[in-house]
Amino acid sequence: MSEISIVIPFYNESDSITKTLDSLNKQTYQPDEVILVDSGSDDNTCNLINKWIEDNQTNKFKIIYSGKMSPSSSINLGVRNAKNNLIGYLDCGLFVPNNWIESNVKIIKQSNCDMVSVMIYTKGQNYIDKSLVAQSYGYKNKTACLTGSIIKKSIIKKLNYFLENCRASYDIDFINKFKKNNYTREVNTKIILNYYDINFSSNYHEAIQKVFRYSKNAWLAYGDLKPISYILLTVFIIIIPYNYYYNIILFYFILRGYITPYLKSKNLELFKEIPLLALLPLSGFIFDISRLAGYIYSLPSSIINDKQN
Repeated sequence: MSEISIVIPFYNESDSITKTLDSLNKQTYQPDEVILVDSGSDDNTCNLINKWIEDNQTNKFKIIYSGKMSPSSSINLGVRNAKNNLIGYLDCGLFVPNNWIESNVKIIKQSNCDMVSVMIYTKGQNYIDKSLVAQSYGYKNKTACLTGSIIKKSIIKKLNYFLENCRASYDIDFINKFKKNNYTREVNTKIILNYYDINFSSNYHEAIQKVFRYSKNAWLAYGDLKPISYILLTVFIIIIPYNYYYNIILFYFILRGYITPYLKSKNLELFKEIPLLALLPLSGFIFDISRLAGYIYSLPSSIINDKQN
């Protein structure tokens, strides 16, 4: 018995769920159970999962229903239903190497750490996606991520699970609380996850909606200073004399358009493609405006929640 439970939240993942299930079925170290948590899908994902389970004649895979359209609530429900202390958290839409579980379990047993994370490689598909990736994760960059991690259930419980009802920022909150309590985390640089398709968004309309939705939870995340930083910077821009605006705009264009994505990407390759080079400032601006809108929109409810707590 492997004594590890895999938890996968999903919402309308009919395009990628079969690939995710196949990748788990090919693992060199098989999990004891795989808990797929439905966040309220209204497509064919559940039917595809049930058919896959039937075709593969396995009882290790099961679906539970959360009814909440937030990954964090679904992860929490999966963790609470897991029977093992080692929890592997995985998102859909990612290519997972066959030795993902084996490699991580080996590290967590040898080091007795509390969590083992892996790397995620981000590149993007079309030029819009690439520019958005450069402004967020980094273009052709490898970074440690929460998805793909194996975490001790006892630690998740001690940290009071993940933030409920969050589409994003629950990972920042969890990692910051994890560090605050001096728990140990190893990063397995040998395991690299890749997106099957679009990394962030294929067009700006979807990107605006996504960034706005994800930013609404940021006030709740422990140690996330971006909301207050954005608000203070906005106030500063409003109160400065108008004759400085030209210099501010030029500085912003250079900083957000090119310096920030370079620092995130840690390479100069993003400057070699002219269309990508042209889209970088626009993508940075869309990120900032959408984030600011999300922060301002959710600020009143965040204040109310703080008073109630």
